[in-house]
Amino acid sequence: MKTNYVKYLPFAVGVLIGISLFRAIGWWGFLVVFPWIGASISLGTALRQSLPKGRKDLGRRVSILLNLPALLLFVPLVNKENFQLEGVVLIVLAGYFSKGFIHFCVAKLFGPLIWGRGFCGWACWTAGILDWLPMKKKATVHSSLRNLRYLTLAISLALPMYLVFALRYDVRGLYIGKAELSWMMGSNIIYYLFAIPLAYWLKDRRAFCKVLCPASLIMKVPSRFALIRMKPSGKRCTSCGVCNFVCMMDVDVWADIKKGRALQSTECIQCGACRSACPAGAIK
Repeated sequence: MKTNYVKYLPFAVGVLIGISLFRAIGWWGFLVVFPWIGASISLGTALRQSLPKGRKDLGRRVSILLNLPALLLFVPLVNKENFQLEGVVLIVLAGYFSKGFIHFCVAKLFGPLIWGRGFCGWACWTAGILDWLPMKKKATVHSSLRNLRYLTLAISLALPMYLVFALRYDVRGLYIGKAELSWMMGSNIIYYLFAIPLAYWLKDRRAFCKVLCPASLIMKVPSRFALIRMKPSGKRCTSCGVCNFVCMMDVDVWADIKKGRALQSTECIQCGACRSACPAGAIK
């Protein structure tokens, strides 16, 4: 029974959020983008349920690819909007809490309190390209490299602050609705220029998420309290280590499952690879 309705839940949630935001804010795009995201995740979930064991992640990758045009193209082009971290900081400094700020709240500030870093696993437009790179993970990113994210986070926060406080940049007059689209596309080009070579250098599609993504650090904070996590199913763990082997984020899944507790790591992106690969069915 569970399998029959769970796959429709993301679409239902997307429609609910879209209608709620439309009624609250009035922008018609909410009625498109959130149901689209929900439908993409529902489709990916349905594919995951129907595909054979070794190909289940294809469903998630289809979902994240379908979400890319909604977030990277539809919203920025239709609304001339930038919801990268730098853009969100700019509009907040100007006291303008627009749809870019709403996206950040839903996906990266308050959403993770419910679904952890599920956005990273199922809807991130950067990963929508990275997860389809023709390569397989062959190495584990060294923990020391992960600290570079603090540098990129500092830059993402400091740049808009410098523009506003030091250069007196007129956010409302020169940026909102005018330069936002250029910032959105420009910053994403920079992300891809770093992310794709980094993936091949470190032999890991998700190397950018672990090493340079500034938003991941922000999402890690609310993810500590996430309601939805990978957790033991009640079936006996055989300590085979397959869950750790397939985890694209280098999470020590086995350590928590063996202890009978939900995953504690805030690096988990809810991809479900560990659950699909577990031969004992010990993860749910």
